[in-house]
Amino acid sequence: MTEAEAKNTNDERDPPACGSDACTGEGCGEDVDTVEALIARLEAERDDALALRQRALADYANFQRRSVENEARARHFGIAGFARALMPVLDHFDLTASQDLSKLTVEQIAKSVTMTRTELQRALEQQGLAKIEPDVGAEFDPTQHEAVTQMLAEGVGSGKIAMRFQVGWRLGESVLRPAKVAVTPTE
Repeated sequence: MTEAEAKNTNDERDPPACGSDACTGEGCGEDVDTVEALIARLEAERDDALALRQRALADYANFQRRSVENEARARHFGIAGFARALMPVLDHFDLTASQDLSKLTVEQIAKSVTMTRTELQRALEQQGLAKIEPDVGAEFDPTQHEAVTQMLAEGVGSGKIAMRFQVGWRLGESVLRPAKVAVTPTE
């Protein structure tokens, strides 16, 4: 290819820029219209993107506000449900307190305390609380039990529970208080 042919080929591929010495002035109006249309389109896209961003920020702020409101509402309903479960226990206490103590026997007072305790345990169980009551000889589970001492127990294997001092409580899988136990010494 000769130098003249190469120059003609380059001229066909890259039209001269407006305002350059090689510009003939033909088609410059079309280029300006095209550039202005491109600018207008890009400005519209920018405005749409900004509007979408603003909408997303507003949606996120609303989501955060609703989350806080939902959390407060759930806390309120949780406390209300627990309070409703405890109301019969309070009724038993009120009934006992309203009695003429001079006319009650020790057995009647003990029975009243037992009934109230039973009602309290029922209320706690209705809310999902469960006792952790390991039996003597059961496997020691450090996630459910707290070993407060070691002691020998007849017929109980090494590292097993020898005695339960206090029951534990859990809510679902979450241990609120481990059961306090004595464990047989390991060999």
